[in-house]
Amino acid sequence: MEITITLTALEAEAMGDDATLMAEIFDSCLWAMGMLRTGRNSRDSGTPPPTPGDWAAALRGLDRLPTRLQGIRNGLIRAHTAADGTLERLAAVMNISRPAARHRRRRITSHAPNSWEQWARTRPSRA
Repeated sequence: MEITITLTALEAEAMGDDATLMAEIFDSCLWAMGMLRTGRNSRDSGTPPPTPGDWAAALRGLDRLPTRLQGIRNGLIRAHTAADGTLERLAAVMNISRPAARHRRRRITSHAPNSWEQWARTRPSRA
């Protein structure tokens, strides 16, 4: 199976090499999920059972994802709030209660963006 990710020119320029990095991390997620579901490493010749090194490589790839996703999510919550987005809509799209959405929004917007939220918002520098 091939999966295509389409970015506009503006999106590609705004993300630079981070787009490639995120695609590679997503690829690692799918590889890891495939190994867990089949008990085989289909990316090695003969599709052998995964070795400890395969599991470690999958974990290394996956471990880079949560902080990046949290930075993107926090940036989106901050942007939604700045655009006068409603608490009801925030709760609905996040599939959480209104009090939970209020708490999350307040926790995020009452502090300056952390390094991963800044990463999500920052265009790559041009050399």
